[in-house]
Amino acid sequence: MSGAVLFEVAHRGDVWRLEVTTHEGRTFGNWRKWWRDGDTLKPTRQGVTIPLERIAELGGAIAAYLACNSPSGPPSGL
Repeated sequence: MSGAVLFEVAHRGDVWRLEVTTHEGRTFGNWRKWWRDGDTLKPTRQGVTIPLERIAELGGAIAAYLACNSPSGPPSGL
């Protein structure tokens, strides 16, 4: 179960990946932590699936947040 990778970021030796995947005939966004096994990335159980029809809504929410806030995030302590 893997598909088109939309976003990927390394974090503490692992990789977080947002991809569009199809499983049992259903297509969805998959935000999941992957770990390295030699030269191969393997998915963990840590993550969440997002209905594909809500990916645009998620993108809009992120864009709205960035329009009002610094890309580095809110000030520390919040």
